[in-house]
Amino acid sequence: MDQAIVNWLFAGLGAAFGWVLKVVWDAIKELKADMKQIERDLPEVYVRKDDFKELKHDMKDGFNKIDSTLGLLFKKLESKSNKE
Repeated sequence: MDQAIVNWLFAGLGAAFGWVLKVVWDAIKELKADMKQIERDLPEVYVRKDDFKELKHDMKDGFNKIDSTLGLLFKKLESKSNKE
């Protein structure tokens, strides 16, 4: 009778351990699938640091041109308002 209890105890522990391993295995598979999806979507959603630096430099040049053009327009408007 004692051996039967030990056998059932080992069977129960083995089943519980197997269930835990399956849950962990499924979670790892799901994480791998999520990582693959993130790696696939990453270039479309986010900008690389090098690309952002280039973009930032280009934007700064463009804004400087706009700023100089607006400066000229404001000077002309001020000169017209001073004449009136």
